[in-house]
Amino acid sequence: MTAVDYFITGDHDAARAALAAALRSQGFELATAPTGGWSVTRGSVGATVWLGAFAGRSNQRLEYSMQFFEWEGQLVARLNRTSGAGAMGGVIGVSRSADVFTELDQAVGSELTRLGILATVTHYP
Repeated sequence: MTAVDYFITGDHDAARAALAAALRSQGFELATAPTGGWSVTRGSVGATVWLGAFAGRSNQRLEYSMQFFEWEGQLVARLNRTSGAGAMGGVIGVSRSADVFTELDQAVGSELTRLGILATVTHYP
């Protein structure tokens, strides 16, 4: 699994709204997961099943997750990519999933930095 922890200062609801905006700006949809976090998805399952990586960058189904914790009063938002993310697209799909995850990390980090609410970030391999 690959993950990124964003340690965010300030109001937790405002931080969640900023996170949601950053994720949506990259074409992702959000759904509340049973654990209270978010399922972060983009693309078409059907197109990916039938075409694999040939479904294209915007149509390949990608699924990540966002979990929330609290640490010393700060909101911690953990963006996760499982090792099988993009597997329906084969080797090319897995590679694309890793690339898109990196782009998503950069978009989220940039937005939180722009808003002045990112205290620190930790990347996990």
